[in-house]
Amino acid sequence: MDASGSWLRDRLQEGDRRIPGAAGAVTDSVLSDHSLIPELVALLDDDDPAVVSHAAHAAMQVSSKDPALFDPHVGQLIDLLRKLKQWELGEQLPKLLTGCRLTAQQAAEVHDILTVNLESRFNIVAACSLQALVDLASDGRIDRAAGRAAIDRALVSPRKALSARARKLQKILNRLPERRSN
Repeated sequence: MDASGSWLRDRLQEGDRRIPGAAGAVTDSVLSDHSLIPELVALLDDDDPAVVSHAAHAAMQVSSKDPALFDPHVGQLIDLLRKLKQWELGEQLPKLLTGCRLTAQQAAEVHDILTVNLESRFNIVAACSLQALVDLASDGRIDRAAGRAAIDRALVSPRKALSARARKLQKILNRLPERRSN
């Protein structure tokens, strides 16, 4: 997708993709005008890698303030996570999606994608996928055993950063009370 001529796209195109650029200003604009959410979501699939990177950062910032704004776009966000055209999406979309209302089917879909993304060549994608799996297991949207399985898999990873994250998350998951069925 290339929404040439868009004010939002022009702002997100500014600067190096490794820094937030104008994502903060875009976040403020989107929070002030929720009608910009569909365009922001569409820009997550732009042809310009810098636009995608900055849009992912802005979307995460918006989501941290009001995650429900993305509920109508969950299907599109899951599709973007599935095809994962750049690492910034693998970093931000898991965080964003765990804040959204997911149906049981969507939670299962996200679980499957995140499980695959644990093997990403990008450490940040693997770490954010692991965090999201634990978050989904912690609040009961996926089975707690699935969260534990992801941690167990990461604990034996040759990647030191991922196994260290798994040790930290294991402690958190172990402190949570077991859910009782009625």
